[in-house]
Amino acid sequence: MHSKGLVLTVFLLAFKFAVAAPAVSIQTSYYSVSGSDTNSLYQSLQQNGPIGESGKRYHAVTRWKANWSYAWREAANWCHLDKVEVSVDIEYLLPKLKEADTKPEKFRADWETYFLALFKHEQQHKDYGVQAAVELEKNLLAVNSQQSCLSLKNKMADTAQKVLDKYDRLEKEFDRVTDHGLKQGIKLP
Repeated sequence: MHSKGLVLTVFLLAFKFAVAAPAVSIQTSYYSVSGSDTNSLYQSLQQNGPIGESGKRYHAVTRWKANWSYAWREAANWCHLDKVEVSVDIEYLLPKLKEADTKPEKFRADWETYFLALFKHEQQHKDYGVQAAVELEKNLLAVNSQQSCLSLKNKMADTAQKVLDKYDRLEKEFDRVTDHGLKQGIKLP
């Protein structure tokens, strides 16, 4: 009987901090593009597309920002983590074809094929943001109690920065390998 109580206590302590899915907020904005043929449409995308972190223009950009907060308590000269909350804000900035309904059917179909490939690529960037938030929450919850709350605060900041740096590298590699989606079929016919 005593061992069952011990097992239950260990089980409950192990799940003190259950990892929940981070809250995800998605906002989509559009910029206008126009054209009567592939060349003029491409020029419109190049001139009007959003500027990325590199300072270059792209046909679309997905930005994400992980947010986190935590609470602690001091007891017996130790600082213990009590709660962690993580969320991620996702922002898509995508092109929208002006007067699409007035364009020839083939032109609209080509645009739709292009746009779907572009959006699929951008969704993969969104997925990196969500994965980063999940890993961030998991890693923050794993931070052990510290002898001071300043030490806990510093450990939490270091842990968060390592996760964010990792996903920054992963996204850059993703864009390098896919050539910003060109190798995934993002092209105008």
